[in-house]
Amino acid sequence: MIVPESFHSGSDDLPWADEWAGMPGIRLKLLMADVEGGRYAVRMQFRAGLEVPPHKHSGEIHAFTLAGEWHYLEYPDSPPNRAGSYLFEPPGSTHTLKVADGLDVDTDVLFIMYGAMLHLGPTGEIVGVTDAESVLREYPDLLRAQGKPLPKTLPVGGSMSYQAIG
Repeated sequence: MIVPESFHSGSDDLPWADEWAGMPGIRLKLLMADVEGGRYAVRMQFRAGLEVPPHKHSGEIHAFTLAGEWHYLEYPDSPPNRAGSYLFEPPGSTHTLKVADGLDVDTDVLFIMYGAMLHLGPTGEIVGVTDAESVLREYPDLLRAQGKPLPKTLPVGGSMSYQAIG
């Protein structure tokens, strides 16, 4: 049996894609995408006061907050997520992410996502889908559109192999 090599992603060396999902105030770095396994890891930054429209997750989510503060509007009794906080979201959870108002730093979060993130419209209809395949496609496309340097490689596949970016 061949054991795959581990993969290292130098987050500080990767460029930020601004206005992720067309939303001013959201920046994203793709750290890993496993299309076959249906999972991906991203680092996201949110400006103070930002509210992300409601969404539902088909798989579990792990979130670790590096800076700033955020919470879900649907769970007012849950403690806020602040630097050093870890949050687990079970599959099927639906919520609206709200960043604290008045912060002097961007809220910075590492998300490890399994399955799809279903973006919901005003009546709960699905208006968009983000998953490992879409984020792997959209991250370099957005960097190109913003005139930013592309990583030489991106981690893809179940074995976390490299794929050249052109």
